[in-house]
Amino acid sequence: MIGALLLAAGKGARMQGSIPNKLLHPIGRSHAFSLSSLAFLEVGEIGEFAITYKDHEQRDALKASWKESLARKGLSADARPVHWIEGGEERQDSVQAGLLGFGNDVTHVLIHDCARPFIRPGTISRIALEVSRDRAICAARPLKDTLRRRCEPKGEASSPARTQTLERNDLWLIETPQGAPRTMLQDGLKEAQRLGLVLSDDMAAVELIGHPVGFLEPDYPNPKITTPDDFTYAEYLLKNEACID
Repeated sequence: MIGALLLAAGKGARMQGSIPNKLLHPIGRSHAFSLSSLAFLEVGEIGEFAITYKDHEQRDALKASWKESLARKGLSADARPVHWIEGGEERQDSVQAGLLGFGNDVTHVLIHDCARPFIRPGTISRIALEVSRDRAICAARPLKDTLRRRCEPKGEASSPARTQTLERNDLWLIETPQGAPRTMLQDGLKEAQRLGLVLSDDMAAVELIGHPVGFLEPDYPNPKITTPDDFTYAEYLLKNEACID
């Protein structure tokens, strides 16, 4: 069975305190958690859910939103099991807790950052199909801009410094969902813990134990809401039905 781990326990530090809970902050008449939930509930390949939260107040609000999403889809509350998991200090801690929260029947897992609310059901289904074949895969897109590394100690951004231009043909921007066999993810996270590493995404754990990772490029915007300015773009995308297959 394929499980979906929806991450909602992030601190939102780059909101600089102006928006206390970015996943529940209005985007038109909806919000990021609702949009993510509705997309995943459309996907029949998903048999079980685990949802991480940061505190009890947020958990209760997320539960209310989940109930509304089920009602909108005409689904009963017990149609597919849902596990509510308190998140950890780092992303990988929340992922590890979520993986442990699934029932024994879940053998493969898709992990999605609910701060990417414009994911479409079709993309989720395609990733689920690849994961069911015991592959690791993530939503990603090739880098279009020039990327330059600053080679000298950090200083003022405007100060001249020696730099190095990276070959962009080999560089991809990584998004979510990301998925793999459950044991592969767990083994990778254990290795990261052994090495004392803090990982930026879930496929980094898979790479640590030597497994290749595939990319699936969405043909529509799948941005992450990180700063307050991102809500303006999100409003635009929602108005233009960017999240509809």
